Amino acid sequence: MRSCHGAMQRYSKQAAKQAEKRKKRYTTGALVFATALGLYSVQLYNAATRPCTNPAVRDLAAQKDVSGQYDNTADGFDNEVGISETLMRINNTRKELARKCTGHVLEVSCGTGRNLGYFDIGKKGNVDSLTFVDLSPQMIEVCKKKWDVLFGKKQHKLKPGLVVRFLPGSAVGQMPLAPTDPPRKYDTIIQTMGICSTPTPVELLTNMFQYLDVDNPEARVYLLEHGRSYLDWMNNILDTSAEKHAERHGCWFNRDIGAIVEDAAKQTGMEVVRERRYHFGTTWVFELKPGPDAGKKTSSPVKKVGEQAQEKSRGWFGWNG
Repeated sequence: MRSCHGAMQRYSKQAAKQAEKRKKRYTTGALVFATALGLYSVQLYNAATRPCTNPAVRDLAAQKDVSGQYDNTADGFDNEVGISETLMRINNTRKELARKCTGHVLEVSCGTGRNLGYFDIGKKGNVDSLTFVDLSPQMIEVCKKKWDVLFGKKQHKLKPGLVVRFLPGSAVGQMPLAPTDPPRKYDTIIQTMGICSTPTPVELLTNMFQYLDVDNPEARVYLLEHGRSYLDWMNNILDTSAEKHAERHGCWFNRDIGAIVEDAAKQTGMEVVRERRYHFGTTWVFELKPGPDAGKKTSSPVKKVGEQAQEKSRGWFGWNG
């Protein structure tokens, strides 16, 4: 009995010591968290209240062209944005928009192909073709390699006759028509995080809209972008850090996305079906369709034979499923 009683006492003392150690760990962890949160709050307050030294940074005309930066960041781009997009659930929005794409699909400013895994391209899928366009050849190359990794050995699981094309080229200039016979415009156009990286966002959208089949009542354009907030203090943070962010990442994240889309829609007769904003209004999601005047306001992007040959010599990447 005495040995049993002694063992119980020793066990109780050990349990008490372990509980005390756990208490100290929890207290230390709470202090570290509180300190970090306090420092972050102070930094956030300072950033939100610090006057922007260059108000002109909000003006599109004053924002220099930084799109060439993507040639340098292509290989590490996914690692750079992956964590933040996961935490902000951007991937969920990408998936939502990509799954809505039907028929012959054009993705403009496709980048490294962060939407690749979300399109409905299974055997009974709703997508007939995919055409990827980006200004950066390095981004297109990463996109193509990613496609090969995801689907190169799964062609038998893809929709029969699926055509996939990769094109390095400007979305402000001429782009390929859908791979039909004869070639025609697209049923769906999608762009994610592209308005921020072009020096001429309105021109890019108006040109992009010209490639939508406005005679198709189900034709749609889907946009996922990031830009100005509806909160003044958040916009002050964006403006203050916009130049450094653009020089490092090739992206102006302080643009008024709503005004840009509205301007382009008015010029082309497009209508906004749905608009949503998240993350203090800095993430913008649009769904657009052709309005009654869309066919009258857009010109047909007819391609000349010489221009087609020039595109081929520039280095098309094609893949047929």
